[in-house]
Amino acid sequence: MVVPSCDRECRDSNIVEAIPSFLTQLYYRSPSAPRIKAEKRFIKELKKFDVAYLWPGTSVDTVKSVNKQSKAIFWERVNNSQRQAKSILDDAYSRLGLQPQHHITPEKIQREEQKLKEIDFLFCPSPIVVKSFQEAGVSEEKLLLTTEGWSPERFPNYQSQKPPSEEVNVLFLGFACVRKGVHLLLQAWERAGIKGSLTIFGKLEPAIAQTCRDLLKRSDVVYFDYALDYSSAYRQADFFAFPSLEEGSPLVIYEAMGHGLPILASPMGGGGVVRDGIEGIILPPYDTDAWVEGLRKLSNSPDLRAKMGAAARQRALELTWPQVAARRQEQILQKMNAK
Repeated sequence: MVVPSCDRECRDSNIVEAIPSFLTQLYYRSPSAPRIKAEKRFIKELKKFDVAYLWPGTSVDTVKSVNKQSKAIFWERVNNSQRQAKSILDDAYSRLGLQPQHHITPEKIQREEQKLKEIDFLFCPSPIVVKSFQEAGVSEEKLLLTTEGWSPERFPNYQSQKPPSEEVNVLFLGFACVRKGVHLLLQAWERAGIKGSLTIFGKLEPAIAQTCRDLLKRSDVVYFDYALDYSSAYRQADFFAFPSLEEGSPLVIYEAMGHGLPILASPMGGGGVVRDGIEGIILPPYDTDAWVEGLRKLSNSPDLRAKMGAAARQRALELTWPQVAARRQEQILQKMNAK
């Protein structure tokens, strides 16, 4: 793995740091210099290997350089195709009467589509991501369905249970932005009339602060812009709500499931790992009536929460990073052996 630099505790024989430690401060004065240095080192190191595994931010020129070496290219994807993501987000901001406040430009879409012509295989973390690249014209044999994963060791108390309470605590954790549908959750929460609280952990996007000002001031809405101990936030919740409009397979879903939380999510928010009626409830993000009903159903049904929470924990324990890595390794070997 070639990286610009890394923390001391991450260093081992499999990590190649492109920037010498004594030059780190110099290189990081420029936003692009660390990436450029790392990509040059990557090209140099690649001569020893058969396969290149590239991250989304790799430049077009580097992807082309790898292709010229006749190395098989596996490209990691985190979210949907940029073209589809832009369409979804343009619509979301338009519904709020706002100009789009994302950073997906026609130039970024063009660069992504240039890379798609050069790579051999695409790791897609959910069926929705697979579909977005099929619609972008990527052939089916290039698309590899996978998942993301999580690290239980980061959460030593993840198996502890919340004490029984008459009032429920519904948790949203992540960047509180239009893309993740926080405004839709707040609107549904206002209508649901639930005895309890909606807790939001995450930096607030200005568009949400502007359009949801009154909703955020409600006495039953608790907002924190960050948390030192995310595990505590999970452990204090009764279920996790995530009406995201554009995602790949969000890591917070895996962590919430690992903490035994049932999930109330949109198809995007569920990340392809939450099964409707088993680990949670999957609802269309813009169907406010359905979200009101879903919030009430989980809030008023401790037995249902317990059943879905137990299923969610079991599901998450099958999706730890070592297990995910082993499955991806097998996919790479199968494709290479088929060549």
